[in-house]
Amino acid sequence: MTLSRISSIVFVLLCILMTGCNYPEVMDDLSDRSWKLVNQDSAAVTFPDDFEGKILVAGYIFTNCQGVCPAITANMKNISSRISDAEDVHFVGITFDPMRDTPAVLKAYMQKFELNEDRFTYLTGDSATVYSLLERVGIRTEMQPDTTAIGYRFNHTNQINLIDQKGRIRTEYGGSMVPPANVIEDINRLK
Repeated sequence: MTLSRISSIVFVLLCILMTGCNYPEVMDDLSDRSWKLVNQDSAAVTFPDDFEGKILVAGYIFTNCQGVCPAITANMKNISSRISDAEDVHFVGITFDPMRDTPAVLKAYMQKFELNEDRFTYLTGDSATVYSLLERVGIRTEMQPDTTAIGYRFNHTNQINLIDQKGRIRTEYGGSMVPPANVIEDINRLK
């Protein structure tokens, strides 16, 4: 084998390794902003700063949802249950109905889905802060009147984001339908 052939092979291998280390690619860097929210226990949380060093799987829901939100939550729980080494992975649910989704309501929602508080955190806050975060991550919502007792509902984006240890969004998935294996594969690439 010639020196130029060996050099070409080494170059290709380095390119593959470098690409693999940065996959999935960075879609947005949230580390330049922070949002002051509260969790299901009414404790202050600065997102994403308070999760630095953890891989986040973030889903966006509202607790009165009769559509995909329960499926998003169930899918996140399913992903969580399939990760054996989850010390550096955390699951975050962010409501886009902060008027109704108080910390106590989020706590009850987590209990209903039997979500482990060591692995899951649900967040709410004032409307301006919540909607600023949602706009940044590309969640679209449209409030619709509802004739039932809940009064209104939302048409909304069905999305889960994978956020790396530095607060950078690495990918987004169809929240209710992404196969857990796909998310876990991407998580393992970030470890």
